[in-house]
This record gives sequence, structure tokens and C-alpha cells, in this order.
Amino acid sequence: MDHGFSIRELTVDEIRQLYIDRLTEDFPPDELKPLAVILRFLSEGRYVCYGAVNGSRILAYAFLVRLGSNALFDYFAVKKDLRAKGIGSGFLRRLISGPLKEYDHVLLEVDDPDLAEDEAEHSVRRRRLSFYLRNGLMETSVRATVWHVGYRILALPLGAMPDPNETKQIYASIYRAMMSKTVYEKMVSIG
Repeated sequence: MDHGFSIRELTVDEIRQLYIDRLTEDFPPDELKPLAVILRFLSEGRYVCYGAVNGSRILAYAFLVRLGSNALFDYFAVKKDLRAKGIGSGFLRRLISGPLKEYDHVLLEVDDPDLAEDEAEHSVRRRRLSFYLRNGLMETSVRATVWHVGYRILALPLGAMPDPNETKQIYASIYRAMMSKTVYEKMVSIG
């Protein structure tokens, strides 16, 4: 289904505006890194931001941390009033068949449903996990806690699917590239 959008890399001005207008609403404060960090990683070539764009409107966005031939989704969201209309699925599938093909491994964190505090949160987390699994990602056996948030680690099956040890190594190397050794040792746990 054509959702009437194209995919392109976002400009620094678009990224700034998205951060102010949408990321702060789409993600809880404990999952948001400072805009200055995102912009620094972007200027160093360690970050890339894609948008599903219709004219000047950004319908959805995907921010990824890059490290060599590997990447980790940092943020992925659809504009609130456009959710549940197939845009997220179309955007994710087109990313997978397009710009993400250049990577050997692409990982994604999803809030672990087993760690939800109540049934409502569990339901939201299950739906989010199901969305990613329906749209081409595969669950790994890797779990992680970053900044006190528990995640399941998913992977795109680009070429050979990484085994659990390789997934842990890729995931750890991406976080080590983003943080000082002290912060990494204190804030990241991979199991």
C-alpha cells in the first residue's frame, strides 16, 4: 500500500524541531538523550535520521546510532494523529528494503513486556513488540538494561542473523561508543 510519503535523511533543522515538538512527547524523559548529543553524533557520522515525508510534513521518523557496518535504532515513532493507519509499518518496511540494507546488523530495543508495572503498560509493550515482529524484526534472546530501562533486543535479518554472543557484542560496542567507560559500566547491563 502506498502511504504517500518518501523516505529521506532529515536536515539538522528538521531534527531540532522534531526533538522539541515530538521526541519529548513520544518518549519518556529517561529514554531521551540530550539534543546536543544527537547533533554531535550526527556531525561525527555516528548517527543518521530518516523521515517518512509528505511535502514538508514528517509523518514518522527513525533515528539510528551507527558504528561501522552496524546500527541501533535510537528512536522510531509515527506522528500521534497518524498512528494505526499503516504508516509505521510502511515506513519500517521501506527502511528495511532501502537504506538499512547497507548495514550488516541493525538492532532495536523494545521495552520488555515482562517488566511492565501493570496490566495496561504490559498491553502497550506487547503491542509494540508485536508491531516490530510483524514488520520484519526478529526477537533475539538478548536482554539489556540501559539507564534503568529494561529492553528486549530485536534484530533485522540482514544476511545472517547474529547469534546471541554476537548480538551482545554489537550492542555493547555501540553503547561503548556513545558513553564513557564509567557511565557504560554503571548504566548498561546486557544479559
